[in-house]
Amino acid sequence: MSPRQKMNTQRVSTFLSAAHLEQLRLDAEKKGITVSALIRMIILAYFAEK
Repeated sequence: MSPRQKMNTQRVSTFLSAAHLEQLRLDAEKKGITVSALIRMIILAYFAEK
């Protein structure tokens, strides 16, 4: 059995204001996900709308 291929293997860094990061933390906590997962979800929704 071959190992499962990894998805989402590219890392991107960005800078956010403390206020924006705090808002992302709060929104992620409400959804029960990580900030990283929330950002990924927002980006995928953006591309789905295009």
